Amino acid sequence: MIKMYSKRLMLPFVGVVQIAEVDKARALSLDGDYWSIQYRLPTNPQELTGRQRVNPGSSYTRIVGYNHATVATIRQGRLEHHPVHPALDLDAVRSASNRLFEAVTVARLPFEAADRYEYWLLDPRDETPLALLYTCVEEQERALTPPHAEWHPMPAAELHVEPPEPPQSFYVPPVNYRVERMVAERAGAKPRTAWFEREDPAEGDFPPCLLREDWQDDKQQVLCDLYISRLAPRLLMIHGLSRAVRHRLEQCAREHVFEVERFYSLYPEVVDHRPLTAARVEARMRRANS
Repeated sequence: MIKMYSKRLMLPFVGVVQIAEVDKARALSLDGDYWSIQYRLPTNPQELTGRQRVNPGSSYTRIVGYNHATVATIRQGRLEHHPVHPALDLDAVRSASNRLFEAVTVARLPFEAADRYEYWLLDPRDETPLALLYTCVEEQERALTPPHAEWHPMPAAELHVEPPEPPQSFYVPPVNYRVERMVAERAGAKPRTAWFEREDPAEGDFPPCLLREDWQDDKQQVLCDLYISRLAPRLLMIHGLSRAVRHRLEQCAREHVFEVERFYSLYPEVVDHRPLTAARVEARMRRANS
């Protein structure tokens, strides 16, 4: 049986990853088009196959996650096998890759969210959630991966956020890192964290965009709003957003046409199709004219 689910990819939050698992293999995708198929490597030397199917001097695909090797990729409905690590059985790897390929190419996206365990940085003023640090699917994972009590934004090199001020003659840190500093200062010198189990993501007083959006300082409020707005095409992949929040994010996402085009198939719901349809049409036109 193939298990299919999704979880938020942290930290930093970059989107919601779709996951299909079977036996020792898994397929992961951040956009529903490009999939990485990974196979679990043996942790015990005695588990090695004892025979090498590839030249040990050849280059292997990089290890992703704790102990998985990438063995194949899927793009635009086509499967491409990669060189297999000598610790793995080639027939087993190919069989698992083919099963996952057949499953994800006909699956309905997005998969249901399964990461109901959430690890939050807390606001010391009232012990309420301030920023999401980590999520996991199984309860036992909470002990395996204890994150640091530090929130990080997407790097400015990967997510450019237009600053609120005009170009300066001196260095001004990107909005991303100014927001990071804001969160650290608000969390205090001895930041506190807590785990929460949330069966229904729509319930409870949790920041829907994974970061508190109420700031007393006007300049900080502007920076937070800019960061959330820029992240909107990715935030729309989150399950359980209220219609009001989703509608606000859809309006913000309209300005980032290529990201809307990339992630659109993973939006669990669309409140107003007009801005997103316009963004996708514009993306196709701009690509055709480039």
